[in-house]
Amino acid sequence: MMSPLISVLIPVYNGAKYLDDSIGAVVAQTFADWELLLLDDGSTDDSHAVLTAWAARDARIRLFYQPNDGKGNVARNIRRMCSEARGEYAFYMSQDDTMEPHCLEMLAKRAMALDADIVLPDMLLRYADGSCATWPCSYPPGGDHHLVLTPREAFYLAVDFSIHGFGLVRMRLMADERSDVRYYDSDEYNSRMQFLWANRVAFAPTTFYYYQGNPDAITHRFSPRRFQRLQTALLLKEAFEREFALPAERSRLMLILMKYYIDTTLLFYTHERELSAAGREEAVGIFRNFERQVKFAGYRREVLRHLNTYERTFACCYFFFGTTRPFAPLYRWIHRLRKGDSA
Repeated sequence: MMSPLISVLIPVYNGAKYLDDSIGAVVAQTFADWELLLLDDGSTDDSHAVLTAWAARDARIRLFYQPNDGKGNVARNIRRMCSEARGEYAFYMSQDDTMEPHCLEMLAKRAMALDADIVLPDMLLRYADGSCATWPCSYPPGGDHHLVLTPREAFYLAVDFSIHGFGLVRMRLMADERSDVRYYDSDEYNSRMQFLWANRVAFAPTTFYYYQGNPDAITHRFSPRRFQRLQTALLLKEAFEREFALPAERSRLMLILMKYYIDTTLLFYTHERELSAAGREEAVGIFRNFERQVKFAGYRREVLRHLNTYERTFACCYFFFGTTRPFAPLYRWIHRLRKGDSA
């Protein structure tokens, strides 16, 4: 059997009610030279039955199973699927995502025309009622689908998601042994590094739909693993600092790190009472490690300039005290004021 050009990768955990739409979107593609790898990550709903039915219906669909380890590690699941994949390119999507019928065709044509390692479609947010919305990264910079980026240009833009990470990716990059699989959001770190490892990054005028209507999605539920975002942020910091040395370039990184820190601190304030003693100790250790390694001297004014008033309050606490963790009462007071203003 000849190898397909594209391996579509979908890990599945309790996604039965979405699978007909997501798998159906792949089967409906105008481009036929694909295989679809489905990894059942120990689902406890009807997912396996749905997956088995689809695999029996189309020989291009291959089904794998593994017990669920409770960690929800997307990067590890991608590595497992890549070890089984046969395509020259990979296209990753979540169990509830979909795409236009000509999406793979348009991506493949652009990749072949340019010999590009990565080609990105437009990405719209799709909700349960069928409506769609955009992110700042939904379209290529300037809306220019003819744009071709160098690895450094793409990585620089990807650091704050000025370009998104859902696209057609040369398999050798998706399966690269340098990829990290340790943390909750290692997949986001890996997608950024793939830009840096690519030969060139291109865009195609076709649409991928990132689903936002699943209340059980891991991005919508609290888990202590979400504090690991600060650990992947440090990996990103190391990679960025190897590539970019100018103050104007570094200020972009420092702003991103501050936003990560503030968001993660607010997560800690909101869910601290849900943590076990061991969970709290682990979270605090992650914060302390970040605080030891990230210093904002020389970038404070530039960082503050791009924050809103709410964020500046916590950024100033970090600048003066080296941490914001003791300021939960301040957060609750400001939160009450903000709720009052919006009432």
